[in-house]
Amino acid sequence: MIKSQDISVVIQGAINKKITPSELKSIRKYLPNAEIILSTWEENDVAELDYDILVLNKDPGGTRHDFTAYNKSRSMNNFNRQLVSTQNGISKATRKYILKLRSDLVLKNSNFLDYWDKFSMRNENYSIFNHRVLCSCLYSRENSCQSGWGYPTPFHPSDFWFFGERADILNYFDNCKIQTKEEAGNWDFKYPNRCPYSIALWRYAPEQQFCISWAKKYYPDIKFEDWSDWNEENIELSNNILYNNFIFLGFEQSGIYSEKHAYAESIKNSIQGLITYKHFMTQYKNYCDETFIIKKDITDYEYKLKTHYERFLRPFLEFKSWLSEVFSVTYYSIVLLLKKIGGDKNNDIK
Repeated sequence: MIKSQDISVVIQGAINKKITPSELKSIRKYLPNAEIILSTWEENDVAELDYDILVLNKDPGGTRHDFTAYNKSRSMNNFNRQLVSTQNGISKATRKYILKLRSDLVLKNSNFLDYWDKFSMRNENYSIFNHRVLCSCLYSRENSCQSGWGYPTPFHPSDFWFFGERADILNYFDNCKIQTKEEAGNWDFKYPNRCPYSIALWRYAPEQQFCISWAKKYYPDIKFEDWSDWNEENIELSNNILYNNFIFLGFEQSGIYSEKHAYAESIKNSIQGLITYKHFMTQYKNYCDETFIIKKDITDYEYKLKTHYERFLRPFLEFKSWLSEVFSVTYYSIVLLLKKIGGDKNNDIK
């Protein structure tokens, strides 16, 4: 068993006034003796927040995508912000293990620790980490979905949270460089018609930027110039690297919750291309241990129960909504009628 006193929790990113205080409280509750490192921006208000070590970073800023050609609103690429706050935060960690979290996540329990030693078989030809690293299913991908079809997205483990040995987490992030403006939002793609999402003009998705920078230290000959440059060879290499170095967990397994992405979490098993826990087990069997028997655990049944319970409640909620409209229509009809009667009387007096 891993004890909380052996864990450094690094919270990185801007302070969310609603969620970050709850996040810190949840860490104290479920990892009571962990070291908490808060890595945020110089201008953020950290008064009354509960942490052990504070890292105030100069904000490198984000890069806006130029979506003019697509008639879309502009969006921000915050990769450099995540990189700076993560690198500077994890560098202060002193414990054997690091849990790296975004500043808008909350622990509902510490169940992720139960999965630490569950998938021990690995192909040594592709084992980079000393020990597998745990990470989020959202948004770990094998491919994207756009208008009903998808393109491959190799080297795309989620960057929401990671848990692993300190040396492995440091190793994953330490080779990554600040993106240039061209890389972050104005890239000249090798194959413009094969981009997973045509409106995202970055060289790599942020998740890919972290992963490919790390992987190239060990496989310097990887040919993957940007996220349009996928082929059978780098897809297969990506799968071998991902499934021999990570364990992908959903909320049911990890207990790490995102309010912002709660809906996506609830339907993740139907989102094309996501590496769900179930899909991870299938690929673990394919790439690591052909004798592995995929068993349903209790979280599968909990997920099914939750899904069907929500469907069961839906008609009642719709009826409740309809009933409220009946009262609203009746109320405003009466008010309008009274107003008109009152207006007619005033006209008669005049």
